[in-house]
Parts: sequence; C-alpha cells; structure tokens
Amino acid sequence: MMTPAIYVGLQAGFRKQPPIELYNLLAPVGDHPAGSTVSRQTLEKHGVSFLPGPTVTKNRRSSEPKSR
Repeated sequence: MMTPAIYVGLQAGFRKQPPIELYNLLAPVGDHPAGSTVSRQTLEKHGVSFLPGPTVTKNRRSSEPKSR
C-alpha cells in the first residue's frame, strides 16, 4: 500500500527509549485520519511505503542528536 506521509520530526527518546520518527498522514491509514501524526512503526504496521526521515546519530562531543 502506498499512502503519502511526510516526515515532520523526531520525538526525543527518554531514558532507554529511543527517539521516534514522526510523520503526518496525507491520506487515512487504519483508524488514523488524514492529518494525523503517527510514528514510523504505525506506518510499517499498516504496510505503508514512505520516504524515511533523516538518519540520526549521536554527536560524540555532545549528548544532542545530530542529523545527517
């Protein structure tokens, strides 16, 4: 299934939880209407193809995530 979804950002992780990629839906997916913000995991669960967000790595000098 190909549903348009636009990458909107990264929700910071907390303690041992990793950051979460967030996407806005341009068309409904499952119970989520168009305009909803969902995670990458939600898109994958519904078999949606999408363009992934930027790769995030940790900067060695800082604890702040760094986008490539």
